Amino acid sequence: MGSAVLPARAPTATPGSASARPAAALRPHIVNYTGFRTRFPAPRRRLELPTGHVTLVFTFDEGLWVTRSGEPATARLHPAAPSRALVGGPRTVSAIGVHSGAVHGLEVNMSPLGAYRLFGIPMAHFEDSRVDLAEVLGPGGRHLTEQLQSLPGWPERFRLLDSVFTARLDRGPAPAPEVRGALARLWADSGPGSLARATAETGWSARHLRARFREQVGLPPKAVARIFRLQHALRLLARGTPPALVAALCGYHDQAHFGREVKAMTGLPPARFAALRGGLPPGSPLDRMPGRISSLLLPPGN
Repeated sequence: MGSAVLPARAPTATPGSASARPAAALRPHIVNYTGFRTRFPAPRRRLELPTGHVTLVFTFDEGLWVTRSGEPATARLHPAAPSRALVGGPRTVSAIGVHSGAVHGLEVNMSPLGAYRLFGIPMAHFEDSRVDLAEVLGPGGRHLTEQLQSLPGWPERFRLLDSVFTARLDRGPAPAPEVRGALARLWADSGPGSLARATAETGWSARHLRARFREQVGLPPKAVARIFRLQHALRLLARGTPPALVAALCGYHDQAHFGREVKAMTGLPPARFAALRGGLPPGSPLDRMPGRISSLLLPPGN
């Protein structure tokens, strides 16, 4: 995601957090909905890792800052942003989310092909998270955050999202079967030569596959392969697998190459990542979606 700050609003009465799967017709496209309302005595910082998914975040009250790796921490979107929503497309670098200790909102996690179908615009558009929802959901999208906030609880909010997204199922373009197949191959096969094998299976040239990935996924196939390989490696690392073995199992040239990739994509060396993760499995309560390692809590000053 790019950097953003969203304005404070009076919170609703909904306590706690909740997670749900979308309506059955949406499950090929949307992974989950998560509502959150937390309050801590001090600001919290979370490292958000590359997952290959698209994340849509609505915030209802306290400001939420999200800074992409390499951007200054003070870089922020103007507080008068009309949608009060962030859309984060697939990315190869981490982001840091910061809130003042209290945050209230709702998150939608989508596959990139699902977002392409539901939003109906090229996925490269989401390289910048500062997206007015009216651009991607029509005029009604401009007020969706306020509508969600006005409802009495998470079930009602999740049902509203089901209604909004179900109405869009037949409006967007269908992703190419070749792109879908290449994505599945890259997730299943992260070893050396995986990109060449995925390309060959499509019957397309590498150039054509890159163009279709940019349109329908938001990143070229090589970048997606890096993300998927990182996810596989972090899963092993979180289980306590020695870094040298992780490097060998995941197709890195050597342990040094593995260390450089982890540092470049997460901002942390492997040993530091493992220590902060503390052995949590993929899809833990800290993570945003099943089966992925998406987040770390950062200690003060990190």
